[in-house]
Amino acid sequence: MLDDSPDVDAHRGVPGVLLRAVQLLRCFDADTDTLTARQLVERSELPRSTVHRMTADLVNLGLLTRSGNGRYAIGSLVWELGHVSHIHLRLRQAAQVHLTRLYDACGENVFLTVMSTDAPELAEALTVGQLRGPRSVPVDEREGKRSPLSSTSLGHALVSVQSDEWLERYIARATRGIGAGRDESAADLRRQIAAARNLGHATMLDDERAAVAVPIPSGDAFPDSSMGIVAARERWDEHRLVPLLKMTALAIAKDLARPLSR
Repeated sequence: MLDDSPDVDAHRGVPGVLLRAVQLLRCFDADTDTLTARQLVERSELPRSTVHRMTADLVNLGLLTRSGNGRYAIGSLVWELGHVSHIHLRLRQAAQVHLTRLYDACGENVFLTVMSTDAPELAEALTVGQLRGPRSVPVDEREGKRSPLSSTSLGHALVSVQSDEWLERYIARATRGIGAGRDESAADLRRQIAAARNLGHATMLDDERAAVAVPIPSGDAFPDSSMGIVAARERWDEHRLVPLLKMTALAIAKDLARPLSR
């Protein structure tokens, strides 16, 4: 079984105070948007004294807020910075109208993802946009969620446009600790990515769902991104959905190539 969780050794050389600050900020998620100091200690696995000192600094900087009952939440500076990122200013804005048209055409779950970092030892698929409706099949996915690249068609689409050198570094990470089956697992992952490269899309099927994704050719100025559809298996129609996806990806790429309007 693949394990492509981030390789902590890849953080070597990053200042410790920065790593600890990120550890604390990443303790929050959509299900737990406020935390006590004790919960931050438990989730971050940092010493209590470190958490106490760093939360005070992060509150002063606006990266965290502290309520009257002593609970912490993500601060306004994070929101402010998020709104000037390329993901928000360009990718989401360029994609929104096209994702809506795609949803109107298929009525299925529609997702937009980006590569969380360029480093193959750390990269994950980050969901930054989604559309779903009353007939969409239930999926455990939402905006702001990170997923292993190997676990979804969206992740495979992201990996498919990387260089061979990047791919080999990623495979080394994903197959670590497997033991006797490592070579077989690595070969299987190479075959899956090769298929995605040759076809221009990645597909994953199970008994209940069908997922297909394509990379968005957005150029070097933007993080690598992909978009995909997750449908109920009985409504899976590759010949209809794949062309819709590819046409939408090209339309998004065309809009991204235009100068940003102010």
